[in-house]
Amino acid sequence: MIQGFLFLYSYCWKYNKKYIFYAMAYQVFYALVPLASVIIPRYIINELMTGSNYKSLILYISLLVGINFIGSICQAAFSGKMFTEKNVVFMEFQSALARKMAFCDQEQLENPEFLDIKERAHKFLYANGQGFGVVLDSILNIIGKVFVFAGLFTVLSMMSIWVVVMFIGLVLLNSYVESKVQKKYVLWDMEKAPIERRTSYLLGVMEDPGYGKEIRNYGLGDWISEKVKIHLKRSEEFYKKQIEILNRGKFFHSFMNLTREIISYGYLARQVICGFIGIGDFTMYLSALTQFSSAMTEVMKSVVNLKQFSGYYDALEQYINIPEHMRKGLCQEIPESPFEFAFHNVSFTYPGQSQAALSKVSLAFRSGEKLAVVGENGAGKTTFIKLLMRMYDPSEGIITLNGVDIRKLDYEKYQKIIGAVFQDYKLFSFSLRDNVAMKNEKGYEDSKIIDLLETSGLKEKYKKLPKGLDTYINKNFDVQGYVPSGGEGQKIAIARALYKDAQVLVFDEPTAALDPRSEYEIYQKFHKMSKGKLSLFVSHRLGSIHFCDRILVFKNGRVAEQGTHEELIEKSGEYAQLYQMQAEYYH
Repeated sequence: MIQGFLFLYSYCWKYNKKYIFYAMAYQVFYALVPLASVIIPRYIINELMTGSNYKSLILYISLLVGINFIGSICQAAFSGKMFTEKNVVFMEFQSALARKMAFCDQEQLENPEFLDIKERAHKFLYANGQGFGVVLDSILNIIGKVFVFAGLFTVLSMMSIWVVVMFIGLVLLNSYVESKVQKKYVLWDMEKAPIERRTSYLLGVMEDPGYGKEIRNYGLGDWISEKVKIHLKRSEEFYKKQIEILNRGKFFHSFMNLTREIISYGYLARQVICGFIGIGDFTMYLSALTQFSSAMTEVMKSVVNLKQFSGYYDALEQYINIPEHMRKGLCQEIPESPFEFAFHNVSFTYPGQSQAALSKVSLAFRSGEKLAVVGENGAGKTTFIKLLMRMYDPSEGIITLNGVDIRKLDYEKYQKIIGAVFQDYKLFSFSLRDNVAMKNEKGYEDSKIIDLLETSGLKEKYKKLPKGLDTYINKNFDVQGYVPSGGEGQKIAIARALYKDAQVLVFDEPTAALDPRSEYEIYQKFHKMSKGKLSLFVSHRLGSIHFCDRILVFKNGRVAEQGTHEELIEKSGEYAQLYQMQAEYYH
């Protein structure tokens, strides 16, 4: 509990000190108003009863009205400031959680356990409709109530210390029950997080236009809707249990309030009847008891909230502390080009799998070479590329760049030397310029972007765009946005990789969505533009990689053959068989 508060306090202090200042100021006025409302009415009533001093009566009334007015104005002002400044902290917090997804190791994104931890961590940000801010508000509320308690305890101690002790006991009992309720609530909240993540995915599938064709062609609407209902029903079971236990807590709280009121009115009425106190004292003590009980309840509720969020904080801590192995290794500088990469007896097994995806691969390649990577599905081609790009690290063996283990190199700088076009490329709902140049430290070179778009085969299409490079991809943010076809999108992705001007180019099925003519033209341009660079082409179309210097044939996670097209055809091995099978389609 304390650990979660200290974490958030340091976070607020780092990003927005104003929030803490306004929160403390709010608590001062929040404490002042109830104290004045308890004490001053006693003197007003006594003056009314005696009617002896109208000046004093006017003074007390003015003082009460003034404190209430100024207090309410200041509370409203500081409350508004708190909300505004808290949003600044919230945005920083939200960005930090999102950043974790962008910077965690790639393998984590394919790990369901990691995704479930992420979902639980987000509970800390959004839970109870208030999110993490309730933790800070609760601890500051406790601090503010210290001033209230000091004043009220002084007043009530003049009446009967035993009544105060009894009230404290009732509040503690109510808070104990409330803490048990909230603990169970949080436990169920955490258990349903994976279900909510799957429900969110299914709803996203139904709303994503990218799935539209499959859903319609295969008639999947009812099928997926039924899956959504199943998950929603499972979530509903948790909601029912949570509502049921919350209601129990509310019933018990109402019973405690009833008990408090019976004791308050009964005791004070007896004191008045017996002549021990007057009407003014009756009013003050009754108000003090009510305020004291209310303040105690709020404090204990704040404590319960802190305990509740400690469960969410555990998930948050687990999430933010998941190590980023790729970025936290040794950060040596990238060796000078030309480059030579070497796989030394490299094997890799995906987490949760028993069979190796890559097994004891040893080979070398260098700048200026054009390599084709071929093989049937599941042969190890993609795994080979992922390891080269450090999306994963080998389970066994090492990969070196100019003799240096790539795990020792600065991760960010290593990524800068590689430009890639993935088969499952993604375009962003940004401008066309941003989609090609992305985050380029040197600034945008519009002429270069246009040249590369024309080079990749988008010359005619580009000329028709209403806003040129400022045209948005897709229509998420602009109704005049450009929705590229599969082939056009792939050409933009190709232009993006070439704009990066990296020393190593990786093309993972870069022409899969292109027609044969476009594919031929693109490969001819690749051949020219990749001169002096290391280029790797992953392809199923063996007829389009003749220009490569060497062809690596993968089978069962190993390099079964390597050589030029002519050499491999002469061997009549795996490559020759694959090539012959494809060639038959063209006869």
